[in-house]
Amino acid sequence: METLKQEVIIPIKIKKEKSGSRTYLVHPKDFYVVTPLSKLLAKAYIMEKRLKQNHDLTFREFCKFNNVMPRYLSDILQPNNLSPKLKRMIMEGYQPKHCSIQDIITKNMPVLWKNQEKWLIK
Repeated sequence: METLKQEVIIPIKIKKEKSGSRTYLVHPKDFYVVTPLSKLLAKAYIMEKRLKQNHDLTFREFCKFNNVMPRYLSDILQPNNLSPKLKRMIMEGYQPKHCSIQDIITKNMPVLWKNQEKWLIK
């Protein structure tokens, strides 16, 4: 059986603001809700984009270059495996209470998108 791989791109509107020495990701107030999960999705999106831009670096070199631990980076990249429907719900603030950062990072979330959506409804 042949499997089809298709890249799905979900645009996330992100604005950077500086406050002192820190830079924050700010969502537009009229569309997205800022939650810990939405911040995690934004971080995952940014890190994956950086990885694609630096495709000549190994994973460890990339971690060293960005001053992050390999385990942390692999955890941060987990939300990129979520279904587009689930990502949209998280960004709009409609995720259920049983959907947490720990579930996504510790890989308790099902792999298949259909199963993720069923898990979300439970």
